[in-house]
Amino acid sequence: MRPMRFALVAGMVSAAAIAVSGCVASPTYGTDKTAGQQLVEDVSGILAIGSTRKKGEQIAYKPRPDLVTPETTAVLPEPQDDVTTASNPAWPESPEQRLARIRAEADENRDSPFYRPTVVNDVAQRSGQVTYDDPVLANMSDRERFEEIRRRRIEAKRGSATGRKYLSEPPVVYRQPAATAPTDDLGESEWKKERKARREAGGGRSLF
Repeated sequence: MRPMRFALVAGMVSAAAIAVSGCVASPTYGTDKTAGQQLVEDVSGILAIGSTRKKGEQIAYKPRPDLVTPETTAVLPEPQDDVTTASNPAWPESPEQRLARIRAEADENRDSPFYRPTVVNDVAQRSGQVTYDDPVLANMSDRERFEEIRRRRIEAKRGSATGRKYLSEPPVVYRQPAATAPTDDLGESEWKKERKARREAGGGRSLF
């Protein structure tokens, strides 16, 4: 066994020496070591791997600690209730139970003019679309409701000039014009520009 191991080590060392002789001028790639030197160190590290425990040395096993028992066993705590039962408040509601609950709630509040169903339509509405089931609109007059709906639609389409609703919208400070910007100057109207262009192209006055 020992001669075989010696031959294996000698062969690996010879291969490493050949690699070193062929990589004397090899680059270091920023490691301050050539590829051959790194190979020799790796081979030496593989040969040095082994157990640090001496032969015949016994492992010192430590016994496990004793179990911690209660001071008295006369009164034991009640066993925990099983959470996977229908009596659990977090137990999922079946479709039949949900439908029966909704119908019973609707029948109970049939004569109430202020009743609002707790179940909303699952179909997504368009942005800015509102209904009169909105609690804010329910207490408004017709004119106030019209103005509120108009304001919401404009805000959903253009955004608010005084607030930032979504992170994708630019900050409010970026929407304010500069102090030197001519905000009152509306510029020349398009029909005047068009008439001027026709006049210059025709070389005379336009009838329009």
